[in-house]
Amino acid sequence: MKKNILKYTIAILLSVSFMACEDWLEESNPNQSDSESFWNNLEQTDYTLNSVYASLLSHYVLNIKEEAYRSDMAVPGFGRPNYGETGAQWNFQLYTNTDISIYNKWESLYLGIFRANQTIAGLEKCKDSVDPDAWAIQMGQARFFRGLFHFYLHSDFNKGSVIIRDFVPSTTEEYNKALSPSEDVIKFFREDLKYAYETLPTIFEDAKDNYRVTRGSAATILGTSFLYENEIDSAVVMFEDICNINNVDGEKSYAYELVQDTLLLFTTAGENNKESIFEIEYTTALKPELNTWVEDRLTNRLASDSWSNTTSSFFPSCWMIWEYLNEEMDPLDTRNYDVTSTMRDVSLRGSAMVALFQDENSLYYGKPAVYSGKAPFSYDNGFSRYKKYTNHDILSDENDNPGGRNHSGKNITVNRLADVYLMLAECYIYQNKIDEALKLINDVRSRWGLIRLGLSNGDTQYTYNEVAYDDQSLLDRLQEIEKPLEMSIEGHSIRWIDLRRWGKLESNFEKRAAETFWTADYAPKDGSKVKWNSTITKIDPNDPNKAVAKDFEQAAINFKYDLHAWLPIPSTEIVSNPGLYGN
Repeated sequence: MKKNILKYTIAILLSVSFMACEDWLEESNPNQSDSESFWNNLEQTDYTLNSVYASLLSHYVLNIKEEAYRSDMAVPGFGRPNYGETGAQWNFQLYTNTDISIYNKWESLYLGIFRANQTIAGLEKCKDSVDPDAWAIQMGQARFFRGLFHFYLHSDFNKGSVIIRDFVPSTTEEYNKALSPSEDVIKFFREDLKYAYETLPTIFEDAKDNYRVTRGSAATILGTSFLYENEIDSAVVMFEDICNINNVDGEKSYAYELVQDTLLLFTTAGENNKESIFEIEYTTALKPELNTWVEDRLTNRLASDSWSNTTSSFFPSCWMIWEYLNEEMDPLDTRNYDVTSTMRDVSLRGSAMVALFQDENSLYYGKPAVYSGKAPFSYDNGFSRYKKYTNHDILSDENDNPGGRNHSGKNITVNRLADVYLMLAECYIYQNKIDEALKLINDVRSRWGLIRLGLSNGDTQYTYNEVAYDDQSLLDRLQEIEKPLEMSIEGHSIRWIDLRRWGKLESNFEKRAAETFWTADYAPKDGSKVKWNSTITKIDPNDPNKAVAKDFEQAAINFKYDLHAWLPIPSTEIVSNPGLYGN
């Protein structure tokens, strides 16, 4: 809940006091706590634990904007193809180990690990004098985050060879640790995640604790780690458990559900809904005056970054816009019709994910996008905006946020059930369980009122595309349409890691670079002024006045697998850590 952010603030302040002291400090500061006088009970360790949760507040833990640039999800800034310098580095595949975002991500993740290790040390100190069940739940959360942050580092950096930090360092030698092999990192973070899975409850009964990670959070990350390493059978066990299929404990133990009310997805009203497995809490109620670039602040910049016309903004790529515009809606689903019984112009999924001038059925800052006047899409070939992180449902303008447009209080969902459904469907495809995979994919599609994939076989409740899928054609569909459109710009580097493990990074950039789109006009239904060049078409208009829009041409030229498939170790770590390579 939002009020628990107050704990984060307290914890942040406290965490400064817990830093390890150097040997030359002989006197204690009477105004500062230390490990000898603190961590005597679970209330004190909980403060430290909340500092671990506070680590998530940093933009750089997920790097959502940079990952959108880096993958095929988005393009940076305005003025296609003349992008802002910072975004262009990522979009053009020109980033190096000196990039500030790479350094910040590395530092943010290891800060979270440092705080988790502080919490673990504190819990070990008071273990024998506190309630063992409550102790285990706190330890499960601390070890979840230590495992999670190592998993993120392993997934993104240096082919998985990163530093394992399993205690709070206190000497120069302990700080200057060497890189560990990928297999050792996997073993380490899985031990933490398995402990969390075996220890954490499926739900916290007290509503004030609903921001905390649970057994389902641990199962999701464990299952994802198995999938990423192509350990399909182990991934299936975890994913089936979350989906209440063959639960490990033999009974239905999770309350997760796909949300059917699409107005509760990616809106403030839908925060912490039944589909959410792991969510980062933000609020504008506390400390809105904190500087925009303070990463421990309680607000985030993503609303502004996906709303405004600046060099730091990110816009949906042309191919994403085109796919959302052309999703086939099920004519049997009444949600796909307006009050005049006219079919919607944009699918419910497209309406939830992006703002388009064609979408006159959905509100965007109080009006349909074509009438709102907010972030004009035709401005320098923007064409669309991502909606997931904006406050379009509660504000008339992002500048109305307390503290300004860069201070959004909207939560960020890191993991949700639809992603687990699609990952499990992928595993089923590998196991040649096509019917089971189709059911999961269609459950996600039906939630949005989209036609179902496969053969109807007499089912008149839904409309089907009547395609007989085999394992390869269904996998292609999942990789090219279902997964990217459902999970666009969400989670931790999902699209990039998917393309990498599918062996499609290079070929995908080549495919995107070969696509050509043209600008097109949109005439509002009320007969008001035509919005010139406000959208795109893939059909050649044979009109010299229509500009060509192409994305990812530079990415296709510059991408080199060995240089870009994983993020490099930051140059600052190389310079400051002489033990990095075991010297």
